[in-house]
This record gives sequence, structure tokens and C-alpha cells, in this order.
Amino acid sequence: MTLRRGFQVAFLLLFVWLLFRAGWPPSAFRVEDGFLRIDPLIGLQAWLASRQWVQAAGIALFMLGLTLILGRFFCGWICPFGTLLDASDRFWHGKAVRKRRWPNDARRLRWLKTAFLLVIAVAALFGQGLAYLLDPICWTTRLFTYAVWPVAAIVGNLGLEGLRPVFEWLGWMGLARADLSQPVFGVYGVLTVFFFTFVFWLGRYQKRFWCRNLCPLGALYGLFARFAIFRRTVGEACDGDGRCHRVCPTGAILSKAERKTDMAECIQCGDCAPACHLNVTRFEPAALSDRSPSSTDLDRRRVLFSVGGGAFLSAWLAFEPGRKLLIDNALRPPGALPETEFLATCVRCGQCVKVCPTHCLQPGGLISGMSAFLSPIAVMRLGPCDPNCNACGGVCPTGAIRHLELSEKPNARIGNAVLDRERCVVWEQGRACLVCDENCPYGAISWKADGADRRPYVDETRCNGCGQCEAACPVPGSAAIRVHVAGQVRLSKGPYPPLPPAERNESGSGYPYF
Repeated sequence: MTLRRGFQVAFLLLFVWLLFRAGWPPSAFRVEDGFLRIDPLIGLQAWLASRQWVQAAGIALFMLGLTLILGRFFCGWICPFGTLLDASDRFWHGKAVRKRRWPNDARRLRWLKTAFLLVIAVAALFGQGLAYLLDPICWTTRLFTYAVWPVAAIVGNLGLEGLRPVFEWLGWMGLARADLSQPVFGVYGVLTVFFFTFVFWLGRYQKRFWCRNLCPLGALYGLFARFAIFRRTVGEACDGDGRCHRVCPTGAILSKAERKTDMAECIQCGDCAPACHLNVTRFEPAALSDRSPSSTDLDRRRVLFSVGGGAFLSAWLAFEPGRKLLIDNALRPPGALPETEFLATCVRCGQCVKVCPTHCLQPGGLISGMSAFLSPIAVMRLGPCDPNCNACGGVCPTGAIRHLELSEKPNARIGNAVLDRERCVVWEQGRACLVCDENCPYGAISWKADGADRRPYVDETRCNGCGQCEAACPVPGSAAIRVHVAGQVRLSKGPYPPLPPAERNESGSGYPYF
């Protein structure tokens, strides 16, 4: 294993470890979203789309500054998506498919990644966030969150079930009673697997097909890498045999006979150096006069098409009819920014979904419009928003979810609980039920006399919308008490209006029937 392969494997394992350890309680250093925070594409998009400075933008500028020195080192040494691509390319570029792939220097679709970057940039200027559609770090996070994690939990629970007798015999009662939390994301896991299958399949045509032709993050790094100080240099003794040209995984070496390198495409992998039989290939600081030209493969027509496409998509997402349904359908995590800012800043990475201990947060579909696709929504029937958890704000890489102290979280109202009297067994059937009252941590359920009976009511001034009542409601199917968006409080900055202190029911015991 070469040094670079070792770094790639180490960073991939670090990425997976950070993602799987993300949860509640959080770590003291909050580094679980580290790979997302160093992604300059989502950092700069959040800055442009939200019209305000975000911490991720500062880190993004730092990474681009390093690229001016070291070139596209991130793509070749750190990116977990690139590591997965290298692994799949080892399969596709065996003898069975070698004759069917494109020539290594083919640049037929190379312009697409820069076009996608332009579309994302123009959309961000119009307040729309589109980086999540093609950002490789976001997609890798979704792969392990929506697809790998649920399968790993199933396998782990099956293993624990099979070993329970052994654990009991050994007296390890903690393991004998242990269960792994089982997330289920359904179609979103399938969508993620399909995306990666398609990208890996494209690798049969060229090595790192995604990096060459489709990755907007690579295009952004390439714009800065063309001015990099450390770059590939070739000595005068080169005989132009073309070995380096054939092994280059991104086609950055421009021709077999010439010694020129397109640094916008070079990922600093160093594969060309050991392939050089004359040992005249080096990676070292180079003078400005020795630098080879770089090209984005974009002509004027493609630039205009990309800019127009970004403007058209922004207008469509801003005025689509589904956008009017957002206020009625989307329960956002506590601390989420106001809806327009939230959608502009959220990169749909799935980190908040991963860390939610009750699986209350789920990736949203198209019910709230295309502009909200994959953004996190709270599904209280699956689990409540735990009043003692603030993990989602701690792992959000762009600040779309504010990190709230536990003392402030109750004031960030998610919505209001509403009783459906036709489904409530107390209202409809006159039966005794205390579940919503017993589970409400804010004392928002009050009981009032109605003739000889007492029936529950929701005090909207005390309700936080945490969903404890909805999750615990014993009515089959849709709960008899459900959280609605009305009453939510979402602020960009500043303190939230405090909730009234919780009080006991007027019966004095909290149990109106006893």
C-alpha cells in the first residue's frame, strides 16, 4: 500500500467513525461534522445564499488557501467519496472492460462540472441552495446515514440476539439486554444506493469519471489549483513514452509526448512519479514561468447556458406552488432558522437526522415542494423531540439549525399540539386516558369539566410542540393529538420568548380521574 492509499483509508475510516459516533450525548469537541465543515462548496453557498457570514465560510476560505499552495490535495488524499471511487475503479478497469472505456485523455464532458458549479453559484446569489444535489461530502454522509447505518443496526441486533445466551451464561447482563437503535429511512436509503451505483457504473468509461466530469467541488478546487505552488514537473530527459499519461486517474497529463500538466485536474496523487522509468517526474514548487495552462472547457455558449440555468432554477424553486405548503407541512428541528433562510442554508447532509436519538428527524420528501427536498422534518409519531437533547444544532455544519443551550431549547417552539376530538378516546368514547397528560413535560394539557365528565384541552401558551403526546398516544394509526406548525417560533438570532413555567393540573394531582 502506497502512502497515499494509507492516507485515503485512514481518512475514510475517520469519516465513518466520526459519523457513527455522532449522537447523544455529544462529544466535548463537536467534531462529528468535521468533513462537512471543511467543504468549501457548502460553506461558500451558505454564505452567499443566506447573505450573512457563517463559520463554515471561514473554514472554506482556509481550505481554498491551502489549495493555492498544495493543489487539489483534498481530492486525492482526503475526500471519502474519492476513496470509494478509487476502490470501484479497481474493479471496472480490469482486463474485462479495459477495451470499452473512453481514452484516458478524453475531455468530452469535462465542462459539465464547471457548469454545475456556475449553476450552484448563481442559484446561491438568488437565495437558493442547490449544492446538496451534487456535493460529494453530502452524498457520502447520506450513504452511511440512510443506507449503511440501518443495515449495520439490523446486523448488530441479529448478532446480539444470537449471543444473548452466551452473555447470560457469562454474566454479562448489560450485553444480554442490549439493543441497538434501529433507524428506518426507506426510499431515501434506496435513492442514495442508486445514486452511488450509477456513479460507480460510470467508472467503467474512465477512472474517476465523477471527479473529471461531474463534481462541482472538484471544479471549485480546480479553479484555485491552477495557481498552486506545488505541482508536477518533468525533467528535460523525459523521452515521452506515455506511461505517466496512461496511469493518471484524472487525465491531467495533457499528452503522451508533452510534459504539460493541467493542474486544475491534477489531484496530486503522485501515481505518475513511480511510473516514470527515468525518474524525472517530481512534485515540487514551480516558478510561474514553468506552469502549464489550464482550461475549464467552457465556451461562451456554455457559460451563458449555465448562468441562465441557475437563474431559471432559482425562479422556479422560489415560485413553485408547493412552496406555499411549507408553512403547513414542515415541522423543523428546534432552533431552525426561518424557512427561507433555513432552505438557503441547509445542505441536506443528514447529520441532524443521524444524531437524533428518538429518530424524530427524518429526511423530507417532495410534499413541501422541490425547494425543500431532503431537508429535515420532525415526524413526532415516530418519536418525540427530547427536551434534554440539543444534538441537531451541534452538528449542523452551516448553522441552519442554531445550537441552543438546554435551558433555552423549550422556548424554541416547534409548533402546537392539536387534539382531534373525533379520534380521542376521552372525547369520542368517554373512556379514561391520561397518556398525553402524563407525557407532557411542559404542563400544556389541562382538564376541564364538561357536565359529569372531564376532558383534555391543550394550553397553546405552554405547548412547545415537542411531540411527546403524539408519540405516546395509544390510538392506532394517526395520533389523536398531533403537532402542527402553527405557533412555531423561529429566529435568526437573539433570545426566544420564554414559555410560562409548567404547572400541575387544576385537580392538584395531575391525574383528573383519581
